[in-house]
Amino acid sequence: MSRRGLLMDDRFESLRPGLIKEVVDGAFREMHAQPAHPDDNLGGWMRKIGNWDIGKDPWEVVETGEGKLVRSNATALVYDNVSLAKGDYDWQDVSVESWLRLREPGDGWGGPAGIIFRFLDAQRYYAACIDEDGYAKILRRVENVWDTLAWKPFQPQLGVKYSLHVEVRGSRIKASVAGIDLEADDGWYTHGCVGFVGARPSEFGPVTVRALRGETARYAAQKKEKEARLTSKRARFGRPVVWKKYDTPRFGAGRRIRIGDLTGDGTCDFLLIQTNSYEKRGTGCLTAMSSKGEVLWQLGKPSGKPEMESSGDTPTQIHDIDGDGRNEVVCSFQDKLMILEGSTGKLKHEAELPPMSPYPKVFKENILDWGAGFSDTGPTVVPSAICFADLAGKGRRSNVLLTDHYHMLVAMDEKFNELWRDVTSHGHFPQPYDFDGDGRDDVLAGYHHLSPNGRLVGRVCLQDHQDATYAGVVPLDDEGNGPVRILMSAGEDGLLALTPGYAIRQRVMGHVQRLSLGKFRKDVPGTCVATVLYHGSPGIVSLFDSTLKKIWTRDYPVVGATLQPVNWDGSGTELMFLSGMRPAQGFGGGLMDGDGDMVVPLPDDGGPGFCAFAYDFDGDGLDELMVWDYDRIWIYHTDAAVQAGRKYRPKRPPLYNMSNFQSYWSLPNWE
Repeated sequence: MSRRGLLMDDRFESLRPGLIKEVVDGAFREMHAQPAHPDDNLGGWMRKIGNWDIGKDPWEVVETGEGKLVRSNATALVYDNVSLAKGDYDWQDVSVESWLRLREPGDGWGGPAGIIFRFLDAQRYYAACIDEDGYAKILRRVENVWDTLAWKPFQPQLGVKYSLHVEVRGSRIKASVAGIDLEADDGWYTHGCVGFVGARPSEFGPVTVRALRGETARYAAQKKEKEARLTSKRARFGRPVVWKKYDTPRFGAGRRIRIGDLTGDGTCDFLLIQTNSYEKRGTGCLTAMSSKGEVLWQLGKPSGKPEMESSGDTPTQIHDIDGDGRNEVVCSFQDKLMILEGSTGKLKHEAELPPMSPYPKVFKENILDWGAGFSDTGPTVVPSAICFADLAGKGRRSNVLLTDHYHMLVAMDEKFNELWRDVTSHGHFPQPYDFDGDGRDDVLAGYHHLSPNGRLVGRVCLQDHQDATYAGVVPLDDEGNGPVRILMSAGEDGLLALTPGYAIRQRVMGHVQRLSLGKFRKDVPGTCVATVLYHGSPGIVSLFDSTLKKIWTRDYPVVGATLQPVNWDGSGTELMFLSGMRPAQGFGGGLMDGDGDMVVPLPDDGGPGFCAFAYDFDGDGLDELMVWDYDRIWIYHTDAAVQAGRKYRPKRPPLYNMSNFQSYWSLPNWE
């Protein structure tokens, strides 16, 4: 084979026979950046799977007399995005060649099978394929749907090898599917990787990619220019330098860490929370550790690294619930609700968990039970999260909002006396906000907007639940002026913007898992909104302006992303925390700018990268980067000098309402 213009000739040498998969996978990777595993079988390919109806493992490598082949075993139902991609996102004018053989379909609708090109992420690419109706087609994927650009009738046969060939130059697409010539003119996608789509059982042969005339020089020049631009950007930001290291032997935790002043000395301490089982998700051990790394107290017995880390929340917070000026730990532990003295762990008050009342039959028959089913069969509410609100107008948030995993919310006073309860699809974490300025918080319980008295103010009826919610002003300018809005990352329901009365604007774009609001770009008025997709399209990051008009979308081979705003240089334009991973762990994490470029990469210094959080621990006005795993916590600060003059100190969510599923917001504020 001539090497002229050859960009890729993949005969699957990097893949072992068997399933194409990651060894460690699951919902916990929504917030935990699990490193690459030595037994992963990906070989540089990106495996993208539509959703639960397809199953987790549709792709495999088989050894045959023709050599190694890639096989799809999926017969897609609703979600037909079963793709496998490889290459470089910057490829533009190329030819792609492979072949496919259709196999007996299973139960379901099926979908297209063929080669994909100009693949940008699991929602944006082209395909030259045989579709479920038998037609040969050129398709364009846009978010979760297909558009047909060209088609011709065809009667495919099972077990027959069909050639696939594509040439794409500029907006012109020429394809040959089983000898049937197709052409289209479409400029939606100008560059991207290549691969396969297999939404019905199929076998695929080796794939070859060649640069068309002029592409090799253009590609090399573009790579050089991008590298120079990134080098210049990184030179403008300080590097992360290790500031503090803590060891957490056997009592370390995953995402379940709370920070706050436990000792009353004005510094941030740590509360590390271990669960006692994946099923119950209850609290097994609490360890309070001072800012100096000293263990202050423990409740329960530490268990070491769990066999499986849960992605759920935890019913534990650090908060001055009684208003005495010192923080307490408010938690659920062994079927009790407890208030513990922050510095010693001494019990100050306890109460029984509220009794569970069965959900109404009409509710169960009309509401989906995403995630954990209906947990109304036990004697008490199964605690999942604790949030604080001011329902009485005291001027401090002393009311306790206790939720089970998905459907029950119980409002209580500071002694855990029940005030009211609500049954709905409340999502993972409620959001208190005083909409009318009367000093009393309303409660956003997912698709219910409730008054301080628990009365229904507004509602919407959709299929999924909220993974994160923001309520407050969405600044349209750099002075912070804008309307009060509610933003939700609502899983399969997409990205939602609502008025306080729950008039809704919905952007269906895949499973929206994370929500972040901050001043991420200097050239965009007001704040921007950033999202991360997970189930079905993990790693797709999008940035929107304050009116939710999309600015860009990029694909990252990483999970555990929060996009938490980070005030790294005090300039008033913040960065986004992608993850705490290091290149040695399979891919690099760190801070992205508003263009999606990794401008502050974390060093390959052997530090932990499982979880990540940013906070101004030393009070200098700039955020530090906290990364940790079960055994260690490391905190980094910038090596750049802190600028003199007024300080940029953005307004942030209160530490007493931390959650694995909180929205990360940062509103402009200069001091």
